[in-house]
Amino acid sequence: MEDAYCDLDEVIEVNLQEKSLNPAVERHKTDQSLTSVSSANTSLSMNTSNTTATTATSNSDIELLNPSNSLRINIYGVFDGHGGTSTSKYVSDVLPLLIKRRISEEINKLPLDKKQKLLDPENRETLQLIDFQKILKDCFMKVDCKFYYDPNNNSGSTAVVVIIFKNYIITANSGDSRGILSRNGNVKNLSFDHKPKNLGELMRIHNDGGYVSQNRVNSILALSRAFGDFNFKLHNNNNHGRFHLSRNNKRIGLTPPEEFQVTVEPDIIIQKLDPKNDEFLVIACDGIWDCYKSNDLIEVIRHQLSQGKKLTEINEIVLDNCIGMANTITGIGFDNMTIIVVALHRDLRNLDTWYLKMKNKILDEKFGRLGH
Repeated sequence: MEDAYCDLDEVIEVNLQEKSLNPAVERHKTDQSLTSVSSANTSLSMNTSNTTATTATSNSDIELLNPSNSLRINIYGVFDGHGGTSTSKYVSDVLPLLIKRRISEEINKLPLDKKQKLLDPENRETLQLIDFQKILKDCFMKVDCKFYYDPNNNSGSTAVVVIIFKNYIITANSGDSRGILSRNGNVKNLSFDHKPKNLGELMRIHNDGGYVSQNRVNSILALSRAFGDFNFKLHNNNNHGRFHLSRNNKRIGLTPPEEFQVTVEPDIIIQKLDPKNDEFLVIACDGIWDCYKSNDLIEVIRHQLSQGKKLTEINEIVLDNCIGMANTITGIGFDNMTIIVVALHRDLRNLDTWYLKMKNKILDEKFGRLGH
């Protein structure tokens, strides 16, 4: 298997301490902040579900305007490697932590009044306060650039990353892995596959000196966006001939990363959470989607939930079904397979409550109200 995944459940500490003119107080605040972060990290390593809140010693020069200054963030990702495991492993280790850090930095750069707005559960201005589009694109580009200097950079990987933050689902996708949302049993697409035959992808590939044959970039790669795959990026025909000339003539530019034959630039979709109707997320690589259409997979998962199955059992059933579809002619059923199903039960007491709610809901849809 060349796939990797991430499942990050953490909190972002929002610094609400006012600035002080007293250097000694500033040092005290810094030390206290470090202690709070360390405490939060310890709590997370123990898999606690409660939000960690920092506290401050009473001081006339220090004022916490809101004692509950933590925001929970969940990051789920599937990384479908090809040509080796190095890229998918690297990206799964580095990208989620970088995204969390960048969002945390953006939040703590905000003025105090905007931080308070962000901490308000009723606030509707999250997307105005945090530029998720820029953060995610920067993170994808930065990780890809850093990976170029890794000695084992001779492979590639797709990436679909789903972030649950406040009341939003933010999805960044590069490649042909896919994320979907079940809303009352209906499919809500959180990403779109990047295939070479798509018009926009095809134009970019041709503009950078490549071609598409048999739905593959240069007859080799079956997807048009990915981490790694540097043979389709820095050393393409266009750049190779201009590389030395550009050193002496700044007017001769190289292809920007967004316009490479195979770029890592993600498409980003932001979806508002609907607690009453949103049921679960599915994040999976193309090995799953080769076997299932999105609506078919939603139906299979909901049917198994109505039978009282747990998510771990349902994952096994889906994977077994995919293997059972193996066809030596089409190649379906022989690809890497990775799937994450995320239960959306934030407003319920626990996961068991969600299981019971989903079972009763689906049975009521099939047979009418049963008096639950």
